[in-house]
Amino acid sequence: MPSRAQIHATLTTLPTGPPLVIAIIGGTSGIGSYTAKAFASVYRNAGSKLRVYLVGRDASRAEALLTDVRSTSPGSEWRFLKANDLAMMSDVDTVCAQIKRYEEEEPLKGGGPRIDMLYMSQAFSPLAPSGRTMEDRIDAKNLPIGPPPPKKYGVTSVRTHVSFMKTYLFEALAEKHAGKISFIHIYPGLVDGPTFLSPVNPLWFRILWRVAKVLMAWYMTSPESDKEGNDVAFSSMGERGGGAYAVGQRGDEKKEVSYAKLRQSDTRDRVWKHTMGVLEGVQGLAR
Repeated sequence: MPSRAQIHATLTTLPTGPPLVIAIIGGTSGIGSYTAKAFASVYRNAGSKLRVYLVGRDASRAEALLTDVRSTSPGSEWRFLKANDLAMMSDVDTVCAQIKRYEEEEPLKGGGPRIDMLYMSQAFSPLAPSGRTMEDRIDAKNLPIGPPPPKKYGVTSVRTHVSFMKTYLFEALAEKHAGKISFIHIYPGLVDGPTFLSPVNPLWFRILWRVAKVLMAWYMTSPESDKEGNDVAFSSMGERGGGAYAVGQRGDEKKEVSYAKLRQSDTRDRVWKHTMGVLEGVQGLAR
């Protein structure tokens, strides 16, 4: 695990490098907002070397956050993009098109249109019921049609499937674009934020959380720790500089490749084909 001193030392060198364009998805609260505040602090005296796109649903929270980061780093450029439901690919496409248009019309510091860093911290509570969207396909092969049973859709099953599938996708993308882009899948631990008290959670959980938060303070990741960077050396496949990384709550790399337990020769390809099939189906419905 990198020390706090190492992390701080690394962060302070960012303004000495080239200008950065950053997009933070789910950037108006929780981990996303903590990350935005960290960049504002680092670039407080860096002039106009930072542009940040904050993507989120809550305009009022965004306004409060923008007031904060603009006062901390007045030379930086902060833009809020409202998203209605990022579970829908049509909404994702809309946000991407907006960022693309802004970058093409007015590149930062005269450079080319780009995104240098992309933070994806958007999420719904895993305790919320499985939602359906207008983009869901009706396929006779998927009968019975309806929400998944609680035994198959719960906190543990959702977390496990999403974590492994996301990492396998990152590995596939890192291999496809080797040397051009890196992907980091971070387990941040329990980070205090508004999601825990969201009305989509059961009432019993919201009451329990107020007590558990006090008892689990020693284990939780503080906003200050969460918003700081991570130092990564080995990929999720145990390769140095592999391009796809999986790190733990304290920014530590996994000494044992846990993904190897489920990894078969075709696992990554199967995850890729399944995901692309879902996306292609959504695109077909949009036509």
